[in-house]
Amino acid sequence: MSDLSFEQLCELFNYSPKRRPLEPKEAAEILSLSYETLEGYRTRGVPLRYFSPPGTRIVRYAERDVLAWLARGARYSTSEQAAV
Repeated sequence: MSDLSFEQLCELFNYSPKRRPLEPKEAAEILSLSYETLEGYRTRGVPLRYFSPPGTRIVRYAERDVLAWLARGARYSTSEQAAV
């Protein structure tokens, strides 16, 4: 699923792109997570790429990364492992 284009990911999730980096609260909303959960994922090293300009505490997410991470969790059965 992660090899889908950004346009395909948007279609898959019925997402209207903002075409800009997402703030953590926006990324959490797309993922149906609380801001605190997303923050916890970031501090624990869950593999969702984020950007933080040097010398700042700003955190941003790329829309494609958020949608691709969500798509990598696709499964057909509860006994199936998620794609890595």
